[in-house]
Amino acid sequence: MRPLLLTAVVTGVLAAGVNAAELPEDLLLVPFPQASIVVNKQHLEGEHSVVLGSIRRINNELRIEREVRTQGELIRLTQQIPEGHTAREAFFQAKNQLQQLPHSVLYFCEGRECGSSSIWANQVFDFSRLYGPEENQFYAALRLDTEPQHFVSLYAITRGNRRVYLHTDQLTPAIPLQHALLPTPATLIKQMQSEGYIAVPAFDLQAGESDLSNDWLDQLNRMLRTDRSMRVVVHGAQSQHFYDGLIQRGIRPNRLEIGEQAPVDQVVLRKL
Repeated sequence: MRPLLLTAVVTGVLAAGVNAAELPEDLLLVPFPQASIVVNKQHLEGEHSVVLGSIRRINNELRIEREVRTQGELIRLTQQIPEGHTAREAFFQAKNQLQQLPHSVLYFCEGRECGSSSIWANQVFDFSRLYGPEENQFYAALRLDTEPQHFVSLYAITRGNRRVYLHTDQLTPAIPLQHALLPTPATLIKQMQSEGYIAVPAFDLQAGESDLSNDWLDQLNRMLRTDRSMRVVVHGAQSQHFYDGLIQRGIRPNRLEIGEQAPVDQVVLRKL
């Protein structure tokens, strides 16, 4: 089922100049206002990959630090962003839009830390027009805990000719993935720096054979040990559990505060 929130917003954006006939009916992302659709590949069924870590080429072979490979249906969309708007603006507008849905940001990089733009353009997304200066690129991979489950990859680039492109891969697994997929500590730090908060999704807090909340605590502990100046307030019904768990892992109490008991289905850490 397509989320009603985003469907309602699409109508207003389409009136601004994007042709509704060009868009897949089940596309989650609202196009950037006045953007031109330059790639629109729908319902590509088969095995697909979502990049969740650094990429590089070794002996002319693509090496991906971490990825998800699964059978499913892929929608691939590339927009050319109108003049006067930056890759950063288009990227964060799309990322923030998706974060209105239940989600987890699994990987996030920008600039040279994303690696070779040529690899992203030609080997990951198979569209050479996405190649540009490496300092002008942004990438994020999100898991959307909707019904059905989705993985969305966003890549934005400003080319040498100053044209701006925003690429989206939306993968719907044939069978929802249930195994643990957590952000790296580096991604958690970037998410905290750019957004000011981290949300542990309800999907990962559900009771089961493996308690993902402890895995999250391990990652949050590594994040706080990497950035020793960071202080956070913990919100949510499980805030005490997360506060105690971080203290037990050696984080000093003066770096942590307990906030509100809401939301009931998430734990949210906000930067102080």
